[in-house]
Amino acid sequence: MMAKTEDDETKIYIQQLPDATGETESPANNRSRCSFVVTGFGPFAGVPDNPTSTLVSCLRNKAKQLSIRETLVFDTSADAVEKEVRGIYSRLSRNECPNSSNGADNEDSEMLPIHNSVVVLHMGVNYKGNQMQLEQCAYNDATFRVPDNNGYQPQGKCILENSTAHGHCLQTTLDLEEICNELHRQQGCSICCISNDPGRFVCNYTYCLSLDQCQSMNFALEEEGMQKKSPMPVECHALFLHVTPFEKIPQDEQLNFIISLMKVIDKSVSGQLNGKT
Repeated sequence: MMAKTEDDETKIYIQQLPDATGETESPANNRSRCSFVVTGFGPFAGVPDNPTSTLVSCLRNKAKQLSIRETLVFDTSADAVEKEVRGIYSRLSRNECPNSSNGADNEDSEMLPIHNSVVVLHMGVNYKGNQMQLEQCAYNDATFRVPDNNGYQPQGKCILENSTAHGHCLQTTLDLEEICNELHRQQGCSICCISNDPGRFVCNYTYCLSLDQCQSMNFALEEEGMQKKSPMPVECHALFLHVTPFEKIPQDEQLNFIISLMKVIDKSVSGQLNGKT
């Protein structure tokens, strides 16, 4: 889960976000075009208190406000991740919004309207990081530096056995450059960066599986010709966000950043940034 970052300890404080023109959003214009599934991890070797567990819990309490369909905290193991990721996309394919999953109370998600897009936002911790890292890609390579929580420690193994070559790079369909630039513009600082190295541990394992499932889901949508009878959303995106320990960037600031990120993603997906609409 290691990635190169710049040393930047600038702090941000986000209240009400401006829109792309610099004006504050009114309630009438604050309707989400996409919904989210948000995941984090529990403890693993060397990280007894994973900050993403706390962040997921905080976001769970804002499910309706942020159009969050589902929140989950994964066990940090390849087996658990594979089961959970496949379950997410299976539920999405049926447009299910569970009110309880993995111990999470998501009652508000039941009341969400059908959105045009869904974003699966995974979070993990880079315990040596100084910035919030938006991961551009994942690699079909499981090379665990330490065993996962089940004692599994592959070296040079394919995550996707039958679809791509070992080491193949899968990329998110989100425009991370646009998203990151907008976050910098709004906040006037560089608390976030784009990374091309999610490591080769369980974070990369998760992201690789999710991007593959996302690609398959979008292909199925295209094959169905966007038929109205389909219960699936119009398009699906996946993103992995590496956060820092709370000692580097405090919890409230990380939470505010994630809320900002979700709102900017929503605008990017709906084409509202940079004068697209």
